[in-house]
Amino acid sequence: MLKFLLRTAALAAAIAMMPAGARADFPDKPIRYLLHVSPGGATDVMARKLAIAMEKILGVPLVVENKPGGRGATQLAELAAAKPDGYTIGAVTSTHIGAFNQTLKQYKVDSFDWIARLVNEPYLIVVNKDSKITSMKDLVEAANAKPGSVVMAGFVRGSGGHFAWEIMAKSADLDSKKVRWVPFDSVGDAVTAALGNHAEVAIAYVDLVKTHVQAGNLRVVAVMSDKRVPQFPDVPTLKEQGYAADTSWQQMRGIIGPKGIPEPIKAKLADAVKQALETPELKAYMEESALVPAFQGPADFTATAQRENAATKEWMATLGLTR
Repeated sequence: MLKFLLRTAALAAAIAMMPAGARADFPDKPIRYLLHVSPGGATDVMARKLAIAMEKILGVPLVVENKPGGRGATQLAELAAAKPDGYTIGAVTSTHIGAFNQTLKQYKVDSFDWIARLVNEPYLIVVNKDSKITSMKDLVEAANAKPGSVVMAGFVRGSGGHFAWEIMAKSADLDSKKVRWVPFDSVGDAVTAALGNHAEVAIAYVDLVKTHVQAGNLRVVAVMSDKRVPQFPDVPTLKEQGYAADTSWQQMRGIIGPKGIPEPIKAKLADAVKQALETPELKAYMEESALVPAFQGPADFTATAQRENAATKEWMATLGLTR
């Protein structure tokens, strides 16, 4: 009897210490979903489709807010300062982990709660329709023939896409600095730059370029995956082109929150994400966009983030990007 009373008292104390939002039927008001990119990019498109599906599951609006700037600094500052009650969450990608090790060293993996991983996504290279580059070999030859003449648009240096380019260049024994990297606020902006021929080349994802490729305005010259993607069956992988790039390096997409969210709330958010990814609309979108479903809950996602952080440190050291 004494043990029962003690356990009851301990449980009551634990519940009493939880934030009000954790004690109530979470959620009972709109949830803010902060993005680190401007509208139109792959992260933005995925987030808005996920928000629509999660709203139906959770019964409250998920308000997507674009907070670009400072390579994620604007978004992360607001996210870190938010109350850890589950009502403020944020998009996270491999780019954040790169930033933690470079320009945003005030943060680390443990600075946030890792709620759920959504998908993985292979990188690819596209060129403007008027470019003479038709393959990775052409790109390498053009860069070697006239260093700096080839302009590649992408997200910021140290982003997942930038690392992907460094890995591709290394596999081709090319000094990556011979291609001029121009950073944009989002990968969507980088694709727009390639469409306008402000940059001959861009590094992007399937969903951002497929309509432009189908319209004949962009051309895919390399895909960083083990197999050809269904959307571009005629485009050989880098391996097929003779370049042994590490295809395990793919863009990760997930959701994080401020540190200290009660476990029941994190579990409820993660479960909503899992259910959303199983809806016909999201499954169709992922298939059309060559996104690889990769759901993980809080514990597994946190472990994945820690492993990717270690891999990022190794790649930065290998590529000479450590400051």
